[in-house]
Amino acid sequence: RFSIMWSRLMPNGMLKPGEKPNAEGVKFYNNLINALLQRGITPWVSIWHNDLPFALALHPNPGNAVLRSDFPQLFTDFARVCFEEFGDRVKHWFTFNEPM
Repeated sequence: RFSIMWSRLMPNGMLKPGEKPNAEGVKFYNNLINALLQRGITPWVSIWHNDLPFALALHPNPGNAVLRSDFPQLFTDFARVCFEEFGDRVKHWFTFNEPM
């Protein structure tokens, strides 16, 4: 089991129209997932591990970014990137790691 770091794929927390996820971040997780599968290990992935990108954490609710009115859409966009990039190999997803 491992978590995908939001800011590794989307450093600013969101993608502009037509913008692609961070190629180095995608490569990192592709390599990790492929290495696990090559060793017969089934990846179980957590999408959220309290690691909001810094740019999103600053405004408008510093310290409690999940209260942002746009948080549900931002999280949906991040999850969609994860599913599109890794869903061909990852079949087990956790939405939140250790929810409060």
